[in-house]
Amino acid sequence: MRAATRLVGSLHNLQQQGSQVVHRIVGDAVFSEWDHYPDNDVRDDARASQYYFHAHASKKRPFKEHGHFHIFVHPDALGLTRKNPKYAPAPAHIVAVSMDAQGLPIGFFTTNRWVTKGPWLDYAACEKGLSAFAIGSRRGDPNVNVFLRSLLTLYHGHILLLLQQRDAVMQRLCAQRDRRSVFADASIEALCYLPIDLLDDIAGLEGAA
Repeated sequence: MRAATRLVGSLHNLQQQGSQVVHRIVGDAVFSEWDHYPDNDVRDDARASQYYFHAHASKKRPFKEHGHFHIFVHPDALGLTRKNPKYAPAPAHIVAVSMDAQGLPIGFFTTNRWVTKGPWLDYAACEKGLSAFAIGSRRGDPNVNVFLRSLLTLYHGHILLLLQQRDAVMQRLCAQRDRRSVFADASIEALCYLPIDLLDDIAGLEGAA
């Protein structure tokens, strides 16, 4: 309930400013597929967290969206992976948040490794990374930061189930061919998708309370 309250508060604050999540993150820029919004992502080194908003080509997608947020953590800083001096530290993808044009979340999905690159975290490391993700108020837009952190908290259990499904899909694919070829296969983009109805879910929480 606290997460839901914070989430609704962030949306209300943006509405009071005549804006919403997608408009705030894209700004006045021309929205183009694959471009990052903002250009250099929103990063918080102290919290080892990072995100950006963008869109992929949707021809092969089983779901529709306006765009999505990619949620990352830096696993070396969180102690989730061993530091390797041969490689520059790169963020690890946890989950993507599908958004509609009205600035509301409509689902979560996981991606193949080639989409975002970086280290591939197992379920246990993803669970820790999901709990650790946070962006300080001085990075990016504070309302968008609160929206994302609250959304991930509100749907924490659902996202963990999605990550379990991701691992099951990858296990099935890798049983048929080399894992590295699966990770690099551009025909395999979104591994699994979970649609949500935020307003109904919040109403359900209020009814239960």
